[in-house]
Amino acid sequence: MPGADPLPGGVRERCSTGVLRRTRIPVVPLHAIPPLVVDQGWLYDVLRWAGVSEPTAAHWQGVVIKPVTVLVVVWVAILIGWLGSRIIRRWVGAAAHKAVAHADSPRAAARALTLTSLLANVWRGVVAAIAFFVILGTIGLNLTPLLAGATVIGATLGFGAQSMVRDLLAGVLLTVEGQFDIGDTIAVGDTTGTVQDLTLRVTRLRSDDGTVWYVPNGEIRKLANSSRGWGQATVDVPVPVTAAVDTVLDTIRAAADAVSNDPDYASLCLEPPRVWGVVAMAADTFTCRVSVRTTTDDRERVARVLREEIAHRLQDHDVFALPAPAVATADPPGPAGPAADH
Repeated sequence: MPGADPLPGGVRERCSTGVLRRTRIPVVPLHAIPPLVVDQGWLYDVLRWAGVSEPTAAHWQGVVIKPVTVLVVVWVAILIGWLGSRIIRRWVGAAAHKAVAHADSPRAAARALTLTSLLANVWRGVVAAIAFFVILGTIGLNLTPLLAGATVIGATLGFGAQSMVRDLLAGVLLTVEGQFDIGDTIAVGDTTGTVQDLTLRVTRLRSDDGTVWYVPNGEIRKLANSSRGWGQATVDVPVPVTAAVDTVLDTIRAAADAVSNDPDYASLCLEPPRVWGVVAMAADTFTCRVSVRTTTDDRERVARVLREEIAHRLQDHDVFALPAPAVATADPPGPAGPAADH
């Protein structure tokens, strides 16, 4: 109230409009607030204790301590990166080489080495990034705008480059899993060719007619690799329906045995030939099948030799000979009719 004496303890009274009410608001004098103490560092404290002025002590604190701190951070980051790389190469490399021992790919060892190096480089990159931000904070730069800008840029790239990020992640998985190697023959969708190059974003194939195909790794949903393990040289032989089935099967079996026993092709045949018999029939032909297990690189070569040998032997047995055309004969003259007697 006007003219009222102030209450003890630094408390004032206030009247509100409408209903008369007393509200006590504590008032703290400014001289009662303790000053905010900022830790300038141990060197600053030592210099101030020695009698050096405050600006000079702050100057030497920034000139000496900050560079030393930056050097310490750099050396610690180098040490952590080196130790992490050694651990990755020792443990992960040992596990990868054990997997290579059970793999059937000649490039498995190179893929294991590439994977180990990739993980080591990723580790060193993460350590370098953390050390970089620690150094910026040590120098005194405000990291808030930088982190905010990085967040915006990351969100923009995440929404605008989804397909590229998907291709890169798929490329990393293809490299790690080793689904195919350079030189393998694969089929991706309706595209078949030999792998010529594999990057983190795209796989380059060359088909049999020489066409080069570029397939984004993110588009590879299902693929067939015909260059792993062993292959199957399969030959289907259509013959005329008039041919004797037993003669055709015996001829095919003899031709396949001749190829598998040939010194030029015996090393390419991993198992004895298998004659499947008649696998299809039509109105004028029936189809017999024979197969030989071979190496993946020599599948087509063995199949061509099988076709040639079977064709020669079937021709020797006149299996493909055309039947003689039917000769039309005139009907014999009948007995003379009653008109002939006259």
